[in-house]
Amino acid sequence: MVNFYTPTKKKFIPQQLTLTVSSIDAFGQGVANHKGKTIFVKSALPGETVDIQLTEDKKNYAKAKVIKYHNLSTNRVTPQCDYYQKCGGCELQHISSHLQQQAKYNSLIKLLQKESGTSLLHIAEHSPQIIADQPYHYRRRARLAINIIKGELYIGFRQAESNQIINITHCPVLVKQLDILLSPLQHCLRKIKQKQALGHIELMCVDSGIVLVLRHTMPLSETDTNLLKQFAENNNLSLYLHGTDLVHIIGNTEHYYLINQLKLTFSPLDFIQVNSNVNQKMIAQALEWLNLKSTDKVLDLFCGMGNFSLPMARLCKSVTGIEGVKALVEKAKFNTILNSNNLCAKTNFLTSNLEDREQFSQWNQPTFNKVLLDPARAGALNVTAEIVKMEPSKIVYISCNPATLARDSKLLVKAGYHIAKVAILDMFPQTKHIESMLLLTKSG
Repeated sequence: MVNFYTPTKKKFIPQQLTLTVSSIDAFGQGVANHKGKTIFVKSALPGETVDIQLTEDKKNYAKAKVIKYHNLSTNRVTPQCDYYQKCGGCELQHISSHLQQQAKYNSLIKLLQKESGTSLLHIAEHSPQIIADQPYHYRRRARLAINIIKGELYIGFRQAESNQIINITHCPVLVKQLDILLSPLQHCLRKIKQKQALGHIELMCVDSGIVLVLRHTMPLSETDTNLLKQFAENNNLSLYLHGTDLVHIIGNTEHYYLINQLKLTFSPLDFIQVNSNVNQKMIAQALEWLNLKSTDKVLDLFCGMGNFSLPMARLCKSVTGIEGVKALVEKAKFNTILNSNNLCAKTNFLTSNLEDREQFSQWNQPTFNKVLLDPARAGALNVTAEIVKMEPSKIVYISCNPATLARDSKLLVKAGYHIAKVAILDMFPQTKHIESMLLLTKSG
C-alpha cells in the first residue's frame, strides 16, 4: 500500500489583541487594522478601543469578537428589542440610524466605483441621498415560524446563525397593529388540537386591513378551523388557510394599499414592499428623477402589479409593464381599470420571462425613451443588455442587491451611460440589507 503524506492542519489558536476601530462596513462590523491586516470586529463601532479575541484568521483578513470595551462610541444606542442578539433579524440595533445609513451608502459608492471603473466623486462630494423614514414599527408584512417543543407551541423568527426558532411575543420593527397581535395569536394557536399540522404564519397590515395566512400541511378539523375563525372575527382580520390551495375563511377579500391617490389591489400571496412609507418616498424619487413629460413612453421592467407603473401612468404618454408572473400581470391590468379615472397614459402589461432572451421580442421596441426596472436579487443582466439597444435617455434602476446592481451598471456605463444619482433606500432599518436606486443618463 502506498502511503501519502498529509500535512497536519495548523491548529487555530485564538489570539487576543487591543485595538481601536477606525470604520464600519455595510454589515455593521467594526473595521480595524493590525500589522497590515484588516480585522472585522463584531459589535464594535468607529472610535471604540476594544480588547478582542480572533474567531477566524485568514491570510488577508481576520474576524473577531469583543471581550472588553474601553470606551463607547456616541453612535452606540440601546436596542429596543428584548430579543436582540438572539433573533437573527435586526442585528444593527446597537448602531445609530445615521451611522447605519452612512455605512451602507459608503459601501455602495465604493462598490459601484470599483465595478464600473468610473469615478463617482460628483456624487460622493455631496451629502449622501438617504430615502428613509421611522427606524422602528415600519414592517407591514412578516413571516413567522411555528415551533413545537414538548407539546408547547411557540411563534417567532430564526436565531442568528442557527435554525432554532426564538419565541417572541412582540417585535418592534413590525407596525404596531401587527406587533400587538403576536401575543394573542400565540395564545390562540396554543389551543389548536392539530398543532403538528401547522406550518408558518404570514401577517400583513395594509390600508384595507390586516390579513392572516396560516400555512398547514394537513387538513384542519372543523373545531380548529372555527377556533381560528373566531379569533379572526374578534380581531377584525381577513383569515386564509393555505394547504394545497389558498382558502378564504372570513373577513375582507379585497386587499389593497393606497399610493399617489391610487388603489393597488393584490392577493395575500403576492409580493408587496414591506415598508409602506419608504415605498411611497421611493416612488416619488423615481418620478422626480425620470422627470416625466406628457410625451414620454416608459418601459417598466419587473413591474409586478403596478407599484411604479400606475403612478407613472398619471404623468406620461404611455407605460408598458413587463412581468414574468402572469397572475401579477393580470392584477396590474385590473388595477389599471380600477384607477382609470386617475390615469392619463396608455397602459399595456405583458407576461414575459425577463431571463429568457427568446421572449424579449415581445417588448424590446426602440420606441421607449425612459426605462425603470426593479428586479429581484439576481439582477437583470440580460435585460440590461437589451435596454442598451433601445438607448433611452434615462434609466432608473431599483435594487435589493448591491452586487448585481454594480455588475449591471458596469454594462450600462460601458454602453455610454453616466451614473447621475445614487440613493440608499432605508427599507429595512436595523438590518444589514441594502436597498438602493440609481439614475443613469445617456452621455452626450
